[in-house]
Amino acid sequence: STIRLQAKKVRAKSEMSAIITAIKSYDATYGVYPTPTGWINGNTDAKYSDIMTLLTDVLAPSTEAAYTNGNSRNIKFLDVPNDYSTANYLDPWSNYYKIYIDTDYDGQVTVSGGDSSHNGIKYGEIFIYSTANNDSSTSNYVYSW
Repeated sequence: STIRLQAKKVRAKSEMSAIITAIKSYDATYGVYPTPTGWINGNTDAKYSDIMTLLTDVLAPSTEAAYTNGNSRNIKFLDVPNDYSTANYLDPWSNYYKIYIDTDYDGQVTVSGGDSSHNGIKYGEIFIYSTANNDSSTSNYVYSW
């Protein structure tokens, strides 16, 4: 229903805001963004669990062992949902969020990849979006801005 969809979009926006705050807090604490080796903006499948482990200080499913110590002060920058240990930190449609981080510290990220309608567009230091149940219509995507 439209009301359920809207509620999921509101929840996704709230969670994206929390992730952005966590990433910025991690950067303020450690002087570097929480980007694991091999991190590729928007390629959440490869390193998503690693970044969530760094932000939550809780081992996420499929995390590489090397990242369990990346948060040496054991700070919980991001609270985890109840099913986190088995499901990871997922959007309301059970997908990974697409996360873009300014890894070269030039003050912006350039989106590329799955959402071709936004390819080449430059955003601030952190940009996140959800594909909203992998809907083929980008009009249903949820964005962090």
